[in-house]
Amino acid sequence: MAASEAGPSFLARLVLVLLGCVFLGAAWVWSHRSEPWAARLVDNAQRTVGLPRR
Repeated sequence: MAASEAGPSFLARLVLVLLGCVFLGAAWVWSHRSEPWAARLVDNAQRTVGLPRR
């Protein structure tokens, strides 16, 4: 099998897995945003991207 037929490289797969884990973690924190520790994280993230405070 040639390298061009082998599919994504190990590094590309690793990056995709890490992005998936980050996305799932962010979704989990978002689902718990009514708790004080998660509300602080959500507020900090929203401030970082320029959204007004809720």
